[in-house]
Amino acid sequence: MASQRDDVINKASQEMGQLFDRFFGSIESLRQARTHPATSDVNATIASISSDLWTPQIERHEDEHSITLRAHLPNVARSQIRIDTSTKGRLKIYGESNSQTVYESGSDRITERQLGQIEKDIPLPESAIIEQMTVLDDERDGVVITIPKS
Repeated sequence: MASQRDDVINKASQEMGQLFDRFFGSIESLRQARTHPATSDVNATIASISSDLWTPQIERHEDEHSITLRAHLPNVARSQIRIDTSTKGRLKIYGESNSQTVYESGSDRITERQLGQIEKDIPLPESAIIEQMTVLDDERDGVVITIPKS
């Protein structure tokens, strides 16, 4: 009985191995078939872009008179940026990005859509006067928030 079970397991193992070999062999043959250099460049570009994570920076400068926050939010329209000060002692910045890039090379056309959201929660000192906060557009994709201190 054990010998029959071992035979079945060996046969299943061989069939699974052949299945994997056919699968990965077909992927490799597709890779080798794509020898057009422009297509390779497009694929490399997409791989490079897709591997980057969207991690916007918030720069904070504070002195005895004010707090200045510079939020770098590339590809975020000003209308998609929201600032919430409803929680005492906290400032929250929300943003939403929606972009589309089309890569074309010969008969290949690849469309990449990128969606992203950000929410940053920034603690503020008790001396911050939120009611007098100013928000200006930053020339480098984002906003500059200035909050006076008492």
